[in-house]
Amino acid sequence: MSRVFAANADTTTPHDLVAASQRLLHAVHHGNRTDDLFTSLARLDESVLAVLGDDDRAAKAFWLNIHGALAADAADAGRRVAGMRLDPETVYHGILRGGKWRYGFGYLQNPFQGRFGQRHALDDLDERIHFAVLAAQYAPQLSGTYTATDVNAELTEVTADYLDGTVEYDASVDVAHIPAVFFWHRGDFDGRSGVRAFLVTHGALPTAADPRFSYAHPDPDLETSTESRPRRERTQ
Repeated sequence: MSRVFAANADTTTPHDLVAASQRLLHAVHHGNRTDDLFTSLARLDESVLAVLGDDDRAAKAFWLNIHGALAADAADAGRRVAGMRLDPETVYHGILRGGKWRYGFGYLQNPFQGRFGQRHALDDLDERIHFAVLAAQYAPQLSGTYTATDVNAELTEVTADYLDGTVEYDASVDVAHIPAVFFWHRGDFDGRSGVRAFLVTHGALPTAADPRFSYAHPDPDLETSTESRPRRERTQ
């Protein structure tokens, strides 16, 4: 198998990197051989990743695919990405969440963020990445590959699907049972009012509802409950 991640920055565009990350995630999802792909990713010159700084959508799609590949991979210690060993949590908090501290409830930056994370952290936090990450970990049938062109529509889709399978609103007692990520990282959503607005925007709450929240940990049976839904596989 030829190398997927080119080492020459002059011949690698943001869309090339995203397409390569899609092929890696697709291979992991389908149980194909991935050693050569991960070796190619490990040997990638870090300077190549700098081109993602010119395309926010490509950067988001690339790191979502890398997170998904690491989450689905069997290597407990993570894998090397451009020479740096990363695990799914490091990509999630250090890059996709822009270097926020995993224990800071969404209000604090990680004071121990390494230089690699500082160089590649996304500039703007997109709250929908939480549900792409949760889908990759707990509901892989909802988790597909992400493209530079359509990453925003793809994130909206996976967010709506994940919330549809996890949010329960009981109007009789005015309580909404919602994923605990809204509590763990509530600052990412601008607090309680932001959580409510997010749920309304994505169709998980009626527009007029303003319920009390009950927080639930991710359901390991969510994969089973959504197994009839096809995984999204897209190409650039």
